[in-house]
Amino acid sequence: MGRIVGIGGGEPETAYKIHQYIAGMAGKAEPRVLFIGTASHDNEEYSAYIHSDFEGFGCTVEDLRLSGGEVTAEEIDGLLAQADILYVGGGDTAYMMEVWRKYGLDEKLKEIYREDRAILSGLSAGAMCWFRCGHSDSAVFEGNEEGGFGWVENLLGIYPYAFCPHYDLRVESFDRMLGALDVPGLAVEENAAFVDDNGTISYIASTETATAYLCRYEDGRLVKEAQPMKRL
Repeated sequence: MGRIVGIGGGEPETAYKIHQYIAGMAGKAEPRVLFIGTASHDNEEYSAYIHSDFEGFGCTVEDLRLSGGEVTAEEIDGLLAQADILYVGGGDTAYMMEVWRKYGLDEKLKEIYREDRAILSGLSAGAMCWFRCGHSDSAVFEGNEEGGFGWVENLLGIYPYAFCPHYDLRVESFDRMLGALDVPGLAVEENAAFVDDNGTISYIASTETATAYLCRYEDGRLVKEAQPMKRL
């Protein structure tokens, strides 16, 4: 087993509390963070924001950039081996998974989880990736009958749920689309996060109202169970 923190979404002024929680999980004075910004095509402003947040908690931060040019397996393995925390940014989940498979990063991350070599974390696409499938607004769904939303399948599959980030902004779409799947759902609102600490599952939030829900359909009826939240 390993450690994962999946954040449903949020703005910098609220997400920093969850980022601080992640930094504290490392149990080190100066944790090493590796930012994986593939989903945003390695956007420089996004990277600068993550650097600023985690460096403010005493971390050192590096980037694994896979969107521009070729990266060798040795370079990837070297960066992964040094990290205490891996943080996956948000953006286009379908694109991210395509690039990860090209480099074999999907399998490397699952191995890191199994061996508990680093904390795995991320927001939106960076939270969705650890699950079976995810409710996504990736570019491949633009203009479809579901209002630009769709399921990104064949994610890392560490957890057997259909994951929805930004649930408070996607309630109607996710609730409807989940009915077509034969799997349970985990819906996480902005400023809330799923936490797996070596098999102990909990939920945290950086605001007083953010919530996560386990969802399933029974006899054609949606059942939603709000999860107990630790307020940061």
